[in-house]
Amino acid sequence: MASVIDNLRRHGVVGVLILLNVAMFFVAGLSMVFGKLGSVPSLEPWLALPASPALMLTRPWTLFTYMFTHTHPLHLLMNLLWLGWFGSLLLTVVSARRLVWLYIGGGLCGGICYMLFAPMLAQAGSVLLGASAAVLALMTAAAVLLPGYTLHLFFLGDIKLKWVALFMILLAFLGLGGGNSGGELAHLGGALCGLAAGFVWSRKRSPRKEKETPRKPKHVSRVINVMEQHRLDAERLDELLDKIRISGFDSLSADERRELEYLSKRVTK
Repeated sequence: MASVIDNLRRHGVVGVLILLNVAMFFVAGLSMVFGKLGSVPSLEPWLALPASPALMLTRPWTLFTYMFTHTHPLHLLMNLLWLGWFGSLLLTVVSARRLVWLYIGGGLCGGICYMLFAPMLAQAGSVLLGASAAVLALMTAAAVLLPGYTLHLFFLGDIKLKWVALFMILLAFLGLGGGNSGGELAHLGGALCGLAAGFVWSRKRSPRKEKETPRKPKHVSRVINVMEQHRLDAERLDELLDKIRISGFDSLSADERRELEYLSKRVTK
């Protein structure tokens, strides 16, 4: 029961991020409608991130609100689909807290890159909206942590996640010469944040050595804390089962298969 509750809590983070984006879409959209009717001023200038750092300092909250705000339904839909897919995938290997910080960090990196370089591309008066930079951070981190994960894409077949992420980064880079070059700069900033986080986290997820494989103690008197050992065994078993679910049983080494058999018997006792 505890594992079910923990699983719902972890995956609920993605749902909360989606709900925030949807709520901000309606807030911004309604304000634009009433703004055109002359009832109230539009909130878009107060939610979007300006390209001018000086103007942003008068509205510092925009560095955060922009990454949750959309004004076009298709833009919102695409970002929410990617957030749902890659957010749920990333939660199989990182904690919910790390996912939230990466979303915010990707958005911040994208916004800072936008403000630094957009004026150089003759877009000093433009504004930035949308979760694209934050979502790209999640996608690239997932690609680093799960490079062999396969996506099934219509008309293209099965493609590994790392190639999808590389294509998206290349697409953003090639788009720097287009009319939305400022937005592409933000995408690159978010992707770089995701790459950095993925590499840092992957170094901390090094597999256990063979000598660290849980072994049955020879003497019961040497067991200091049975409950703690049972918790560690259960966590290791979950890691092996996650690896099987993501990459298949054949991805396990011979030592890991023996460890899986031993832990399955030990944890279920």
